[in-house]
Amino acid sequence: MNDIVNRMISTQLLLFIYMLCGVIIRRAGIIRNDNRQGVVRLLMDVAMPMMVLSAFNNPVTANEIRSSLWIMAIALAGCVVTGIIGRFVWRNQPESKRKVLMYGSMFSNAGNAGLPVVSLVFGPMGVFLASMYLIPPRILQWTVGLGLFIKPQKGGWVRNVLLNPMVVVVYIGFILMAFNWQIPGVFGTAIENIGAITGPLSMILIGATLSDINVRVLLDKAVWLISFLRLIAFPALFVLILKLLGADTMTMNIGVILLAMPVASNTAAISERYGGDHVFASVCVSVSTLLSVITVPAITWLIQLV
Repeated sequence: MNDIVNRMISTQLLLFIYMLCGVIIRRAGIIRNDNRQGVVRLLMDVAMPMMVLSAFNNPVTANEIRSSLWIMAIALAGCVVTGIIGRFVWRNQPESKRKVLMYGSMFSNAGNAGLPVVSLVFGPMGVFLASMYLIPPRILQWTVGLGLFIKPQKGGWVRNVLLNPMVVVVYIGFILMAFNWQIPGVFGTAIENIGAITGPLSMILIGATLSDINVRVLLDKAVWLISFLRLIAFPALFVLILKLLGADTMTMNIGVILLAMPVASNTAAISERYGGDHVFASVCVSVSTLLSVITVPAITWLIQLV
């Protein structure tokens, strides 16, 4: 168990190394105000769609789909319940912050930070269930989540949300999964490799933003409240719910661990791309990620005892 905890801490610290690189890159003038939007678009319109598409590019049997329905239900319920709670908690926040806080409440960094942890604790079957867990949040991220930031303008909802590149690849992914198709050979590898830069590049951009912030932003109570909700309150709530529903131990543990991850790292990039408070978003991601170095190993250890 000590080895698992140590490796989980290393996974969380790796995210901070990426952020530190972002600070250095910004200070060195590589990411500047005049080229920053190009980097953001590379992340949002290229890397992230490829990451989502590669997640669907795996063969799945009917038995595996049936066994994963429970974990997908937990993921869906997690997004809905935390969204409802967030709507109440953040109702008095300014709109630019409310978008960030709602998105951060609903979506955790279950992919970049959660999958390595589940792999360490539960092995290949855990990775499969965790991958299936990610499907509902990914769909909701690029429909409901994106809708938090994009209001109907010219072309309305269809053009701005339902035809967004991130949403289109979800449609493609469902077609691949429905017919059990895979993108062949080198093309699938290229998509996977391009998508793999999403995690590091997201954290690098956050680091670049943090290098310019006023330290007073850290005093914002909302930053610490969303970190508490995301890392402690929401996981604790779902332990109780899943116990009452009689979920099996492995499914419950995986669901709770993924719910206990910090604010989704793409929160900052989406905020910057679509008009949210990206500085505030970067602080929420970084503070919750820092605190998760303590909370995630602790929660993982505790649920083994439940």
